[in-house]
Amino acid sequence: MKRFLRVLGTFFFLVLQAFPAWAVQAHGGAEGLVSHQIGHVLFTIGMGYLLFRVYRLQIEGLDWLEFKIFLWLIIAWNFLTFTGHLMHEFVAPEKFITSDGHILSFSVTSFSDAYFYLTRLDHLLLVSSFIFLLLALRKWRSQE
Repeated sequence: MKRFLRVLGTFFFLVLQAFPAWAVQAHGGAEGLVSHQIGHVLFTIGMGYLLFRVYRLQIEGLDWLEFKIFLWLIIAWNFLTFTGHLMHEFVAPEKFITSDGHILSFSVTSFSDAYFYLTRLDHLLLVSSFIFLLLALRKWRSQE
């Protein structure tokens, strides 16, 4: 019990000493964005090829349905994120409502503003895709 309390105390001490971690990281200049966008393109091509092979080989079964949904969602996520990164370069800075250097909200006045805002919610597609991957992996595991 003493060891558990010591580990728990150390954990809480380290948590209280931690600095804030931001979820979004700037890539630094145009070359950072370009290399990041190339990563999205290559990831999309890879997932598209995998999806093509699954359909081409006519792999069927309920356990493969979840995997196909995962691939479609991850491709959609890449497209959404790619366009969001690109649009971010053209959004007027006054659209962002800030306080003390932190973005508080975003002003939506057109369709492109609404689409840009939706690209900021890309995690909804990404998390959903990983849920379907997990379901496919669990079904494959249960068949062993």
